[in-house]
Amino acid sequence: MNLCVPCMQVYCQHEGPQPLTFRVVDKHQPRIIRVVGKHQPRIIQGQGWGITHTMSEEEDCQSLSVGEELATRHRKEKKELQAKIQQMKKTVNKDKKKKKEVLEEIAQMEKDLKQRHSEEMADLKASEDKQVNGVGSEVAALSLEEEEEGAGQDNEADSPPQEEKPTEKKVSKAEKRRKKKAEANREREARIKEEMANNKNCARNVEAEKLKELLRERHLKMHEIEPDGNCMYAAIAHQAGNNTTVPGLRAQAEQFIRSNYNDFAPFITDPKTGEMLNPEQFSEYCDLIVKTPAWGGQPELRALSQVLQRRIEVLQAEGSPVVFGEDWTQHKTIHLAYYRHYYGLGEHYNSVTALNPVEA
Repeated sequence: MNLCVPCMQVYCQHEGPQPLTFRVVDKHQPRIIRVVGKHQPRIIQGQGWGITHTMSEEEDCQSLSVGEELATRHRKEKKELQAKIQQMKKTVNKDKKKKKEVLEEIAQMEKDLKQRHSEEMADLKASEDKQVNGVGSEVAALSLEEEEEGAGQDNEADSPPQEEKPTEKKVSKAEKRRKKKAEANREREARIKEEMANNKNCARNVEAEKLKELLRERHLKMHEIEPDGNCMYAAIAHQAGNNTTVPGLRAQAEQFIRSNYNDFAPFITDPKTGEMLNPEQFSEYCDLIVKTPAWGGQPELRALSQVLQRRIEVLQAEGSPVVFGEDWTQHKTIHLAYYRHYYGLGEHYNSVTALNPVEA
């Protein structure tokens, strides 16, 4: 399918976990546009294909944020690792010892990648939280540090000269370090203020405000979930109750999908070829659900709505809510807030809670 547009997001009537791929013809720059499926569940009402939203560069802050780049790199690294794992498995012969060594190496590689990704996301989130909330505290800390430096310098002036030259050299180095740190703090303070002013109308903030208003109209508010790859499962666990856990939900989703191959296989495709997964690949996809912090998408939402016998409604800033398990109305609906630009980390799910009378 060829489309000629300057800049767009393309969506289709598709419930698959993987984005579909189309070639978009642009007179300035022919390129590939991927139809969002896994992490942005938007379905066009009616039949056929269509364009639901045109997004300019200004709307998306003209470039990917550091977090979005990090999320993109993480997904790429996961795909590359899985491809490497497939090649390693193909090289294993009937030698049980060799097979065991390869499996141990694969497990270690997956563990190392998962740990590194978690650490990088945690560092980024901590950095962004500090930027948003830490301007005042940084200013106060900076002032206190400068006062301490001044007091320290006064004490040094009042103290008798040190006889040993090595001691004088150490004091000089410490003073240089303090000045360098103070200057870095001043620069960081200015940079944070500038970023906060410039990003006021950034896509992330605009999206957050729209979702906040949408939730308020439903007498709901956001409950923040850690953006660590488990966000969808954690958001569901937060509302499901009964000691529901993320590992438990992953296991339930995996078992349901694995036991319903014919229902799910047509919608799960190879990210490289776009072809439907064969039984072996399908089994490996299911393994990833329980063995890695792979992000959950529409197949997992659909599976969990059936397993939990709960209606799941995904709210988003743009487009209509997406509902899974429409027939399960005897229990309270689980609401998820879907963010495309959350914390600059790309796609993310948060849980929601009811507004109290004061907030309403």
